[in-house]
Amino acid sequence: MLIRLATGAMSGLPLINHTKITTMLVSRRSVTFLLLLPFLVACKDLIRAKDGTLFKTPADYNEYIIGRQTRIIRNIIELGKQIEISPDTAYSLLDKYSAETDTIIADIKGMPPFRADSAFRDAAIRSFTFYKALFNEHYRRILQLRMSDPGQSEETINELMEITEKIKREEEQLAKQLHNAQGEFATRYGMKLRPSAIQQEMDKKN
Repeated sequence: MLIRLATGAMSGLPLINHTKITTMLVSRRSVTFLLLLPFLVACKDLIRAKDGTLFKTPADYNEYIIGRQTRIIRNIIELGKQIEISPDTAYSLLDKYSAETDTIIADIKGMPPFRADSAFRDAAIRSFTFYKALFNEHYRRILQLRMSDPGQSEETINELMEITEKIKREEEQLAKQLHNAQGEFATRYGMKLRPSAIQQEMDKKN
């Protein structure tokens, strides 16, 4: 979806289908997501995160969120690769990726509202907290099932389907909130969304 505005484009949040990621863990399919290109608009009042990062423009604020979500997505992609090689190795990565997601959530919580508007940041926090639950609970259980029942009995398949449906329900709500918050932020500061090179790269791998 393109948002028609005065100038340029801004990096948007990676949009991923978490049900598809679950399917990747179960049936080894890849994940896809979207990134968007940067847009620069000067900000009169400088805004600084707790870690010292300075947000001179709306694009800076946006890129801070996107950069961290991209790190989480890359961890998910790496997890999928390791499943192909060694489920045991993939399982050992879950705690590491959960801890990294904790740090990312703390970074986002350390962002002040942008010009008194915290909707975008807050939606990102909810989304990243969902990612953490994927590592701690959903993906962990999926890997446990795959390792304990490689042939996937009917009981295992039923549980995998239940996990997938749970992820789908949570995803739909959070994805809508995040999409709306990012779209409103883009509209407010004159930005439009464009597919990035990384999206094209992921599309080729599918």
